[in-house]
Amino acid sequence: MEKKFYITTLGCPKNTADSMSMHHSLLEEGFVPAIVPEESDFHFINTCTFIQSATEETIQTILSAAQVKKQNHQKLVVVGCFAERYPDNISAEIPEVDLFFGTGKYSQAGQILRDTFPDLSPPKLEFNEDILERLKLSVGIENYSKPYAYVKVSDGCNRGCSFCIIPSFRGKFRESPIEDILRDTDRAIRAGAKEICLVSQDTVYYGRDSEVLLDMVRKVSEIDSLKILRLLYLYPDKKTEKLIRLMGETPKIAPYLESPLQHVSSKILKAMNRAGDSSTFKDLFSLAREVKPGLEIRTSFIIGYPGEDADDVDQVLKFIEETRPEKVNLFSYSPQEGTKGAEFKQTVSEKEKSMRINMIRDAHLSILEEIHQSRIGKTYDAIVDNIEDGQAVVRRLQDAPEMDEVVYVDDASLIPGTIGKVKIDSFYEYDMNGTWVSQ
Repeated sequence: MEKKFYITTLGCPKNTADSMSMHHSLLEEGFVPAIVPEESDFHFINTCTFIQSATEETIQTILSAAQVKKQNHQKLVVVGCFAERYPDNISAEIPEVDLFFGTGKYSQAGQILRDTFPDLSPPKLEFNEDILERLKLSVGIENYSKPYAYVKVSDGCNRGCSFCIIPSFRGKFRESPIEDILRDTDRAIRAGAKEICLVSQDTVYYGRDSEVLLDMVRKVSEIDSLKILRLLYLYPDKKTEKLIRLMGETPKIAPYLESPLQHVSSKILKAMNRAGDSSTFKDLFSLAREVKPGLEIRTSFIIGYPGEDADDVDQVLKFIEETRPEKVNLFSYSPQEGTKGAEFKQTVSEKEKSMRINMIRDAHLSILEEIHQSRIGKTYDAIVDNIEDGQAVVRRLQDAPEMDEVVYVDDASLIPGTIGKVKIDSFYEYDMNGTWVSQ
């Protein structure tokens, strides 16, 4: 009898791409996907532990799945970042977990499962390549269930930011061969994706050479059936400048810059072991808007890093007021064991971190309200993501899936994946209401 699996994915789009690799591996070994976790024989949880809140969500998800396991006689499998970082804790404190393995083994998930549970594993089905490929294009795969898909260009990171734990369990930077990127892009498009988002821990490090990076992006953009290409996780350095210029020359690339600055104070950036300063970041944002008309910017800041004082916070506020990024993500710094930042004296209290974040958020919301006002009556290129509660959930090309604003349109007849235009009619704090104009 065929054994079923279900994958719960936590964290960022990079984990979604990893879950897709795991899904393919399980298919290759004869397992079949379940529609819901309760119907699975093996419930995989692909975990995240980037910050404390992500770790807490992971633990809660595992404990909740353990309760489901008791009622459904299934095996619980924990994989990814949390399993890589805390294997001893899982063994000692969560006995309900039947199997765990870390990062870098997603593509081996099927074989690992068969080796671990030989009596439960189904016999490997002898699919021919055509049938297996059709199975791999199933919309049951999370990454293929929407009009957009994530394609991973690399894993790991060499930056050594002092607040970040990722290199300790993801390892050094390892890029995917261009052939694999093109294959994964083509496969996602054949599965129905209209938009491809290139993801990694550090996209601009690809090839370690600007021309290799640019060549990779050009080749992906030249795939005829690709409609929209979105570049994510662009570290703010000189290579990003070159990539921005390519964005201006390439119509398929979305008018969108996602570049996590993390701070603008030179003092704090130095302590974080990051490059750049307020002036270079301003130039980067100006260049992006100059070469790609209509482009919008998403960035992030870590607030409350050791040594941060009121002047450093004022610099962030001033930067936001002067550059007016449309999307700002704010993180409260939490020391991660094993990082350089955790060795520093923690000089900012949790209460003070919250106060600073709220102050910056309020300042940005005031700017965002003005930005929203300027959008009313304007028409934007857009894509229909899905139908929800009798409304179409539409996304402007200036917004990335799953993390930016959406536009609600009162037209449930729109088909997900349709590309056309939306006119903005009104707005909430973040999201908007609009009217679908045309295909």
